[in-house]
Amino acid sequence: MQMTTIGPLGPFAVNSYLVWDDELNAVLIDAPEGAGRIMSVVREKGVKLGKILLTHGHCDHIESAYDIAVETGAQVYVHTLDKPKLSNDSTNLSRYFGMPPVTPVTNALAFEDGDVITHASLEFEVLHSPGHTSGSVCLIIDDVMFSGDTLFKGSMGRTDMPDGDNDVMMDTLAMLYDFDTFTDYKVFPGHGDSTTMFRERRENSCMLYAARQAGLIRDM
Repeated sequence: MQMTTIGPLGPFAVNSYLVWDDELNAVLIDAPEGAGRIMSVVREKGVKLGKILLTHGHCDHIESAYDIAVETGAQVYVHTLDKPKLSNDSTNLSRYFGMPPVTPVTNALAFEDGDVITHASLEFEVLHSPGHTSGSVCLIIDDVMFSGDTLFKGSMGRTDMPDGDNDVMMDTLAMLYDFDTFTDYKVFPGHGDSTTMFRERRENSCMLYAARQAGLIRDM
């Protein structure tokens, strides 16, 4: 597996990630504003884009999904609970932020927690991680986790917008704290710098608070 970061893109500085195998079969993680830049990287790498996996349905992560899907024939995937956002300017927050409407993706396929999305030799495990939105997910391939707007380096995604829930986010962060504690996942978030799961377990105050609240850490 090879990958590259595209971005940050658009006014919200969103990271998009292109992942491909030895046969140049590729998957895109999130499709923010900047279809031209994303497609220039696709062409530069010489890959065949087959799937677009969305970590959630907010406008800043889906804005170019339609255009890229039409140009490449790639199939768009999103969690069941966020699928309606792909064609709703209120729930995808484009109206909330005063942004232009997002071109709807009406033929997206839905995934659920625990699903494995396969493209050629690439296999992505879907880990439902609600809190930022009800249908937020982390996507895992090998020892790499694409965390969307769930987990950031030293922080977490906002929960103060429609469909966000801080209590649910605390449950999600506790779940991540306790998830596969033997693997130091390389974490690539929807915004900001990459990190590792071991680092976040040690230093992320949001995750540590959630783990304490869940009884996973007992201070002496």
